[in-house]
Amino acid sequence: MPKVSIIVPVHNTEPYLRACVDSLLGQTLSDIEIVLVENCSTDNSLALCYELAKSDSRIKVLSIDKADLSTARNEGVKVATGEYVAFVDSDDVVETDFCEQLYTAAKTHDADLAYCQALLVKKGQTVALDNPVIESGMFSGKKRSFFLTHYTTLFVSFIYRRVLLEKYAISFPSTRSAEDSYFLTCALLATKRIACIDKPLYNYLVHDESLSEMRNPKRYQDKIQSFDLLMQF
Repeated sequence: MPKVSIIVPVHNTEPYLRACVDSLLGQTLSDIEIVLVENCSTDNSLALCYELAKSDSRIKVLSIDKADLSTARNEGVKVATGEYVAFVDSDDVVETDFCEQLYTAAKTHDADLAYCQALLVKKGQTVALDNPVIESGMFSGKKRSFFLTHYTTLFVSFIYRRVLLEKYAISFPSTRSAEDSYFLTCALLATKRIACIDKPLYNYLVHDESLSEMRNPKRYQDKIQSFDLLMQF
């Protein structure tokens, strides 16, 4: 069983994908698997996925025919075999010790979740995306309440114990906005123990075509639907 499975949804990110995968193949923790979930790209992303897979046996390629992030991530989790699951967007990069630091912290504290800090990089400008720094260990009461009301929504800066996701049937909803907030909040509500690495190990790269840069009324309707689902959870 790999220590960490890294799910990478791929949709029309050919210009950025190689750098992303290179940052994963260069991890100081070598016992990982990388699941590239290609979903309906119209560029050469799928061909590049297979090319990259030939270079390293730790890379799996899964091609699906539904072009949305939630489905891609959920399908990636289904085929993941790692003890913990991580999510990395295909136009982002992580530091070389991203997996090792988070996995070591999770094992040290027997944590269901381990998280780090992140950096947002946009047009040459870098902004810190910091989650609250809390003591690693038990996650309940005031500590949980404080974290839930102060954390950023960058769910990719966490790793998740895979059996936790299975036990509580935590997956990404079909909504196309706030689906990451839903997923992370459900995991934070379910976890009993957490681990913190107060270092920026994830680099969130924002481009003009990034989904996070797009605004339309449907996105805000989806946000409401996601939070309705969260209340049900």
